[in-house]
This record gives sequence, structure tokens and C-alpha cells, in this order.
Amino acid sequence: MPHFYLDFDDGRSRFRDEEGIDLPDVEGARTEVLKALSEIAKDALPRSDRQAFHASVRNASGSVVYSAKVTVSGGWHEA
Repeated sequence: MPHFYLDFDDGRSRFRDEEGIDLPDVEGARTEVLKALSEIAKDALPRSDRQAFHASVRNASGSVVYSAKVTVSGGWHEA
């Protein structure tokens, strides 16, 4: 089973996965990183109206095989 590393950056802190996880294929790694990215964004959103969340998947040789970005931009409107 292939080994993948899931890395995250929320603009304030970075997490570089040094242990990794065995997953069936790159599609499985994509699914895992998107689930985690959505949870990270959900937990951080109340802190800011403007924020970007980045995630990437590295394969066993260290090459990035998938990346994703979630950007939130909100603001008040005058009534």
C-alpha cells in the first residue's frame, strides 16, 4: 500500500507530516487531505473573515502529488 504525507498551512502555522499514512492510492490521499482541510477551515473560521488554508499530499519519495486551497473572504455590508 502506498505511503503518503499530508501537510497543512493556515497562514499562521504549518504542519509538515513526518510520519505519513498508508492509503490505497492517490485518490484516497486526496479524500483524506480534503476531509482534514475542511475540518481545519471550519474550526478556524470564527477567528477571521479573511483566511486561506492550504494542504498538500506528498508521496513516499517526497514529491507533491496533490494540493488544495480553501479561501474565505467575508465582510459586512452597509444597510
